[in-house]
Amino acid sequence: MAKKFNEALNVSESQIDTEGAFNGFVDIDSKFYIDPRLLINAVTPEFVGCHSIFEKYFNNVLKILTFSTIQGDKFWNAARKLLVFKEHRYISLGYSNRGNPGKAIGMKLAGEITNSAKTLIDAGIKDPDIFELLGVFEDNVGADRISDLTARILLKELLSFTNRIVLNLEIKNTFLYEFDNQKFFLPEYIKPIILVPREILTPLPVADSWDEIDIVCSHNDELRAKVNSIIGSNWKQATNRNRTKKSTLKEILLKEPELFKDLLKTYKSKDPIKYDFKKDPFGELIWHEYAQRYSNEYPLSLNQYRPITDDNILKVVLIIIEKFRSLIEDNGLSTLLYNEKRQLRHERYSQLLFYGIADAYCEANNLDLNREPNAGIGPVDFKISHGYKSKVNVEIKYSTNSNLFNGYVNQLPSYDIAEKTFHSVYLVIQTSNSESTITRLLRKRNENKKNGKRTPEIIIVDGKLKPSASKR
Repeated sequence: MAKKFNEALNVSESQIDTEGAFNGFVDIDSKFYIDPRLLINAVTPEFVGCHSIFEKYFNNVLKILTFSTIQGDKFWNAARKLLVFKEHRYISLGYSNRGNPGKAIGMKLAGEITNSAKTLIDAGIKDPDIFELLGVFEDNVGADRISDLTARILLKELLSFTNRIVLNLEIKNTFLYEFDNQKFFLPEYIKPIILVPREILTPLPVADSWDEIDIVCSHNDELRAKVNSIIGSNWKQATNRNRTKKSTLKEILLKEPELFKDLLKTYKSKDPIKYDFKKDPFGELIWHEYAQRYSNEYPLSLNQYRPITDDNILKVVLIIIEKFRSLIEDNGLSTLLYNEKRQLRHERYSQLLFYGIADAYCEANNLDLNREPNAGIGPVDFKISHGYKSKVNVEIKYSTNSNLFNGYVNQLPSYDIAEKTFHSVYLVIQTSNSESTITRLLRKRNENKKNGKRTPEIIIVDGKLKPSASKR
């Protein structure tokens, strides 16, 4: 099974929680990000007042840019240099934990950001908070890059926080890390780990929490109508990737500096939202607990299929999937696909839940399960394997996924070729009453079989939320 940090470091979960540290996984991505706004009210000793450090750093960038007269002069280059950040491979959030660290913000992207900042400065906007909003309008900048950037600026504070926990919990396996002429002890499991306070983490990009806030608050009707016709009437609409390209939004914001001032005003007026790690509504962590509970309560023996071979591995995988289907449809696991408000959790959660349960069954039966291997064209959800040749790809999607049909026709076959995998399964969790796409999918499968084409298996699982007993 996947290991949480506390398991890897041989301490209890309550000890990590008491220290206020994020207790993620050492081998699975956790989609949490450091939110600069959450630094404002931080009470973790090492992070009290840290938002001012963040602002001071970017005030310095703006100050240098003020003296720039042309792109590429010494001031412009100096400002760009301050905007180049590498990912830190020891940061324990997981979204960049595979392979060698790359550039969180490289020279090219830093140059584009520098140009944007210079345009805003020339328009009279010299607020360092503009850098917290890069993910709203700058292409190739998302919550992960903002998080990396913030972590780099506050690396010393993160190291101090981690060092204190190592000492408090008397963690034995440690790595000596030197930074800024100081020495810090980091816990080590396969690689060193820099811990992060829970209170400064969010699973949400900034604009996702702006519900119905007007995009133009204080300007004339002509400007309001112009903007609304292009990017919608509120900031959440404007930042919806399906509605407006970032490049379009950026162009408008830079041409209308008063609009950018509105954006800053809106941003600063919103209280930062702390994530409820106890309830974990996104299911980023709690899937692990559910997977352990259900796999223990409903064990699965695969001993009769030893040894696993090319001939029987597909059958074994289908038995594991059938067990998962039974847990969803017959044993109440479907309710866990939804949060307390009966809202469907992200598709990623169902993938993690399947991973946890399948991993437990594979471990109990000495099968290897490799999650999201990447052969260069993108990750398949799972590759279950035993040895080199016995492999099965499993792709999981909700029936409401707009990419459901294309995923079967194009995506999964591409993964099969890249992974040199002969067998594959398309696991569809039906999350609405509509069956049109599923019908189309099954028709395509039958057509392929009739024409003698290689055809991935399709398994449909009823994951719809059932009405409570009192309402039936």
